[in-house]
Amino acid sequence: MMKLATKFTSAVLALSLSVGGFALSASYASVAMAQTTSSKAIVDQAKTDNLVGERIDGYLALVNANAPAHVQAAVNEINIRRKSVYTKLARSGGTEVAVIARLSGEKLIAKAAPSTKIMGDDGVWRTR
Repeated sequence: MMKLATKFTSAVLALSLSVGGFALSASYASVAMAQTTSSKAIVDQAKTDNLVGERIDGYLALVNANAPAHVQAAVNEINIRRKSVYTKLARSGGTEVAVIARLSGEKLIAKAAPSTKIMGDDGVWRTR
């Protein structure tokens, strides 16, 4: 019962993004669904190992270009899925994908765990 309540709560929890004078709702559940369980586990471990970080543009990136191939593949898979979610939200809200991705990136960085690598507009990796 608790799992069902947690899933329901995360599905209902929505983030209101103000874009061009109108509100666009994007649920965290949508972004969470933009990753498979195995890819998420791989990326979560890679974040802990400082191999992967969150970028302000809403996508993951390799902090270390020499990351193992399975980490690169997981990052690519999640980024493709994120872009799909951002595209759907942008279409439904009548705005650009980059705007939705950027707003999502800001929220993902704000909610990132301490010690997560993050990249801002300047292209420099920092530790949150």
